[in-house]
Amino acid sequence: MPDAGAERKVVEPGLLVVVEYEVRLASGRVVDSSEKSGGAAAFVCGAGDFPRPVEEGIVGLSVGDRKVIVVPPAFGYGAYDPRRVVLVASERMAGEVEAGKVVKAPDEFGIRRPALVRAVWEGVVLVDFNHPLAGKDLHFEVVVRDVRPAGEAPAAAPAAS
Repeated sequence: MPDAGAERKVVEPGLLVVVEYEVRLASGRVVDSSEKSGGAAAFVCGAGDFPRPVEEGIVGLSVGDRKVIVVPPAFGYGAYDPRRVVLVASERMAGEVEAGKVVKAPDEFGIRRPALVRAVWEGVVLVDFNHPLAGKDLHFEVVVRDVRPAGEAPAAAPAAS
């Protein structure tokens, strides 16, 4: 039974928050998680280290609380921009290109950047420089694991007996 006098740790701006998270698309496909990224994420709430809707959405949550927060494209990877889908002459591409593959392609300034090959025709390649998650709502499921003043060291693990 919880100690009635125990202080409830509640997320507030300026506090260090530790969360586990999973990011899904509307389809349910997982595109990122704290597990994939090496463990729980620690950040100062409101400092801009996580998308603003997530930082605002966790305010008021307590340790152990779980919440799903939808992050619109404007706060994620931006809107999908059809102007970033361009034709590139085949001779400007390095190596073999195939539709559906990510390659390094020259942008409008000649700088090689990652791009998705949309189509290949004789002499020309249609490439998409948009981020793969551009234009997508991101569904962040977060679980608050710890809340403490910024700069305070995490609580020591209990000693083994």
